[in-house]
Amino acid sequence: MTERVAIIDLGSNSARLIIMHIYRNGAYNLVYHQKEAVRLSEGMGQDNELKVPAMDRAIETMEIFAHMCKLFNVDQIIGVATAAVRSAQNGNFFIERIEKQSGIKLAVISGDDEARTGFIGVINTIDVTNGLLFDLGGASMELTLIKNRRAHKVISLPFGAVNLTERFNTDDTITEGQIADLIAFIKGKLQRFSWLSDIKGPLIGVGGTARNIAKMDQKRKNYPFPKVHNYRLGRMAVDRIWGDIVRANLAQRRKMPGLSSERADIIVAGSTLVKCLFDTAGSEQLIISGCGVREGLFLRHYLAKKGTNEIISDILMHSANNMLGFYKGDVSHASKVADLAEAMFDGWQLLHDFGPREKSLLRVAALLHDIGITINYYDHARHSAYLVENARLFGLTHREQMLAAVVAGWHNGPISRFSRNIYSLFLDETDWIIATKLSLLVALAESLDTTQMGHIKQVQTSIEGKQAVLRLTTDSAATMERQEIIKHRKWFKKEFGLDLVIM
Repeated sequence: MTERVAIIDLGSNSARLIIMHIYRNGAYNLVYHQKEAVRLSEGMGQDNELKVPAMDRAIETMEIFAHMCKLFNVDQIIGVATAAVRSAQNGNFFIERIEKQSGIKLAVISGDDEARTGFIGVINTIDVTNGLLFDLGGASMELTLIKNRRAHKVISLPFGAVNLTERFNTDDTITEGQIADLIAFIKGKLQRFSWLSDIKGPLIGVGGTARNIAKMDQKRKNYPFPKVHNYRLGRMAVDRIWGDIVRANLAQRRKMPGLSSERADIIVAGSTLVKCLFDTAGSEQLIISGCGVREGLFLRHYLAKKGTNEIISDILMHSANNMLGFYKGDVSHASKVADLAEAMFDGWQLLHDFGPREKSLLRVAALLHDIGITINYYDHARHSAYLVENARLFGLTHREQMLAAVVAGWHNGPISRFSRNIYSLFLDETDWIIATKLSLLVALAESLDTTQMGHIKQVQTSIEGKQAVLRLTTDSAATMERQEIIKHRKWFKKEFGLDLVIM
C-alpha cells in the first residue's frame, strides 16, 4: 500500500508544500510541489511581532495546502515553522490560528534543529565531504560546518534576506554607504565565529537566494540544463553577479535574466550575505542544493521507518536503486547485468584504462538501462536515456548524469538519433569515447542474461595475444546467451581492437 506523506515548511519568506509517495517496494517519489511567497517576517521590526497582513497571507496559504493534502489523500502531514515564528512574541497565537483555520499543526523548530534537518536534506543529495553549508531564509541563516560528511558545528543567526532588507533599506536603489554598512554588519556577526575562517571546502547554498544566483549564472552562460541542484559556480562568477545586482535599482533587477521578480527586492541583502560568506570562509566554489529542510524532514521519516542511519552511506547507489524501484524495473535482472558489467570492467581494465568514477557510472546505467520499458518497450533504450537524464540521481554532476543517460540509451548499440542535442552541449570527444565503451560493456552483460534465468554464474576475462577472452561459468549450455553475445563481436573489435572469444 502506498504511503502518502506531506511536508510543509513555513519559512520567513516562503511557504512550501511537497507530497511524497512511498510505495510498497520501498521506492519513494515526489508527486507534488507548491511554493508561495508569504513574506511572513515582513514588518516585524524590533518588536518581534508578526503583522496581521502577513499572518493572513500565511493562513490563506495553509488553507490551500490543506486542500491539496486532501486532494492527494495524504496519510500524514509533517509541518514545521522556522525563524519568523520562533522569534515572534505572538508566534504561539499564530500557530493556534493556523491549526484552527486550516487543520494543519505546525511544530516550531529551533534554529539548531532547522540547521541539522537541512543538513540531512543536503548530505543525502549532494556528494560533498567537507564544506560550509548555509541555509539562507528570510529572517535567519543556518550555518553548518561539514567535516567527513558529518555536521561538525551548527549555528543559527537571526538575520536573513527579508529582515536585512528592511533594516538597511536595500529594496530599491542603494548607495555605496548602505552597502558598506550592510557588509560591515554581516562580517561583524560572522567574525564572532573563528571556525568560519579558512573553510577547507566549498560553500553549499540552500534557499531562494542561492537558487536565483545559480539561475542568473545559467542564463549568462546559456546553460542548456534547467536543473539547479548540484549546479556549481566559482567565486568570481558570484562576485560579478553580486556587482551587477547592487548597481541596479529594483526595476532593473526585475528584468535581470534568471532572477525571480518576486525576489528582486530582497536579492541585494541575500546576495551580499553570500559574498560575505565567501570573504570570511575563503572558499572558491558555490554548490547549489535544491534540497534542504523539506527533504531532510522526509528522509528522517523514511529512514527511521526503515531503521537505518539518517546519513546514507552511498547516495548515488541509493538513488539509483530508488529509481529502479519507482519504475518497477526487474531488480534481479538489473542487478545481474550490473554485476556482470562490473566484472568485465575490472577484468579488462587494461583495455579501457578507466577509473572508479567511470565504474560507478557503468553500474548506474546498467541498473537503469531498461526503465524505459515503462513508457514503451519498443525504443525503450531511448526512453531509458531520457529518464536517466531527468532522474533524481544524487551524487552525480550534471555532466556525469548526461553521460550515464547516453550509456543507458546505447546499450543496444550506439545510435546517433539517441544523441540528443543537450548531450553534445555537455560531453566532449573524450566523454563520447567513454560512453561508447561503457555502453558496450552493458550490452555484453545484458546479452549474458538475455533469458533472465541466471544461467551465467560468473565471468572471467583475459587478454591473450590479439584476443580478449571471456570465460563463462554456467549451469547449462546457455545457448541463447552465447548467441546474443556473439552479435557484439564486431562492436568489440571496433572499440578495443581485439577479437572477442567466448569460452
